Amino acid sequence: MGKEDESHFFNVDQHGFFMGFLDGVPVSAISIVNFDDHYAHLGHYLVAPSVRGNGLGLRLWETAISHAGERTIALDGMPVQAGNYEKWGFKTHYRTLRLSGILTHRPQQQEISEAVTHSNINEVIHYDHTCVGVLRERLLSNWFQGAGRMGILTRDSSAINGLIGVRRSSAGYRLGPFYAENDYVMNTLFNGALAEIPLGSRITLDVPETATDIIRMAGDYGLKEIFHTFRMYRGHAPKELVSHIKAITSLELS
Repeated sequence: MGKEDESHFFNVDQHGFFMGFLDGVPVSAISIVNFDDHYAHLGHYLVAPSVRGNGLGLRLWETAISHAGERTIALDGMPVQAGNYEKWGFKTHYRTLRLSGILTHRPQQQEISEAVTHSNINEVIHYDHTCVGVLRERLLSNWFQGAGRMGILTRDSSAINGLIGVRRSSAGYRLGPFYAENDYVMNTLFNGALAEIPLGSRITLDVPETATDIIRMAGDYGLKEIFHTFRMYRGHAPKELVSHIKAITSLELS
């Protein structure tokens, strides 16, 4: 995760985070955060290896699932667990590829046409809603602000037509969300983001397999797939603009 991500996660739904204990020791965790009356996202599902197979994880899962009620639930699950998720009604829609690598070269410093600020954040939230089909105001209201965090947007005339977020993590920098309506915007935003990151840093982003254009471009900078997850939904999937999405915000929450 990016640094300080957890504070933004809690803004979405403070009651959506669960832990299981055995003899006072935490042994399992999961989050199911409710974004609105129709959509929830599942993540952070962990069970200590020493207690797996005895039902403790399942008990916590059942408690957390009930928190979502009748909402559509999304998750990004590891392939080995896909069969278990399917038993609970989840269906795979696409793979999400974790791309990562060391930044050994970068474009020249580019002029940022517009930074994400508090003055344009409502426009950004509306644009994000258009791209992912879910209103994520509580997650994004301060997502691009703070030490080591920024956002860059582009416009076509006055309307936003691209967005990228950059944030520091314990292992370098994460990129996301990342949306672009055409190749020019994608190149401008990706190069603009890399120009803000020190050489030698590790860059990581989570890319839908449909975004073959950014997968190729990331490869030119030495980023490679290190694993993949399955984006799965239980219920009706939101109406995403798949062609615009180049990287998701976070596997854990969105």
